[in-house]
Amino acid sequence: MQSSRVRLMLVALLGVFAFSAVAAAAAQAEEAPFWSIGGTRLEEGKTHYITAKVYNAGTEKGFTLKGSGRTIHCESVRLNEGVLLGSKAGNPGTNDEVIEFFGACSVTGNGTPCTPVEPIVTTNVKSELVETEKGASGSLLTEFKPEKGSKFTGIGFTGAGCTLKEIAVEGEVAAQVRTDPNNGELGELVTLPNTKKEAHSWLLALPAAPIKTVWLIKEGTGSQVTLKELKANTEPATLEGTTLVLLAKKNSEGKFESEEVNWSPLP
Repeated sequence: MQSSRVRLMLVALLGVFAFSAVAAAAAQAEEAPFWSIGGTRLEEGKTHYITAKVYNAGTEKGFTLKGSGRTIHCESVRLNEGVLLGSKAGNPGTNDEVIEFFGACSVTGNGTPCTPVEPIVTTNVKSELVETEKGASGSLLTEFKPEKGSKFTGIGFTGAGCTLKEIAVEGEVAAQVRTDPNNGELGELVTLPNTKKEAHSWLLALPAAPIKTVWLIKEGTGSQVTLKELKANTEPATLEGTTLVLLAKKNSEGKFESEEVNWSPLP
């Protein structure tokens, strides 16, 4: 009888210890940034279209790539197709997209006459919500990288004076997530936790000084990740510009149009 009571006590104690371990692990898990639409999390397996256009902030106009001794500038940007991908708790919201840069594209440092072939189209790009650092003192970012391999895009040139006919751009970039003040200026950084909640549109700003590391949370565990340096023909490169992003739907003609719906990248 005594030995039975001892066994029962041991089983009970083991149960308490196991529950405590599970509770401690749950308490230590980190919540990753995720997509929210109309106040509801976009769950794993769910999707929603997005659209994008250039946002000219202050004197900054369009997008500028500098690298390999050349400066390439385009006035506009759009998504060939962009989709938000839902996530489960502990994992970040992600995107799939193909990005196109176009509109009076020009190049300096590559001879003359010479112009970039438009549009400049990326490979399939995978992006995900990340943070600048661990904890509540950082801000929100979106990391962009090729879905497969290392090639981000190829840029072709046309003109009798071109010294190079093509540049291969490889690597990854991260953009700051900012509020959209709708006044031609850059909005505030979305800091952690996100007190701005939801809005009709958000800005993604690629700064002049590239972001080199991010805090990525997967399965409730965060780690610092070093981005693969952006390069043009194997030489260091930078990409600068700001995009305005909105939710989208397909109209009766099968074309994408923006939606008047509030959404958010909630940390």
